[in-house]
Amino acid sequence: MLENGCAFTATFPVGNGKQGDSAEIGVYRNNWGMLRQYCDHFQGASPDQWSDLGQQAHNDVGIATQCQVQLWNKLGADQFFSLQRGGTGNPGAGAAYGQYVYKYNDFCAAHLTDGMATYYNVPSM
Repeated sequence: MLENGCAFTATFPVGNGKQGDSAEIGVYRNNWGMLRQYCDHFQGASPDQWSDLGQQAHNDVGIATQCQVQLWNKLGADQFFSLQRGGTGNPGAGAAYGQYVYKYNDFCAAHLTDGMATYYNVPSM
């Protein structure tokens, strides 16, 4: 997640204070509900298995990255941001976050060769 800056380790406890499908898992902080529904590695798991199975993606960046790619490919950008930032209870929450990500991506693409550094202050949702 962008909130983690460049640290490519999960420096927060599994679940990050949440449980079940809302638990935040791995360096990308995907919620357990997304992982068990759309990541092949966890399909068929129950909401109650977030702590035990979630440790796999939380402690193994390879599994977390594999799941991240699968989530993105299966959901597409809009649905991915909606579920990741808002869960199933607030599906519109990802729209604002997605706008920042798109803006950042467009800006970076426009400045790939000129060496211009950029910083965006993206407020937490």
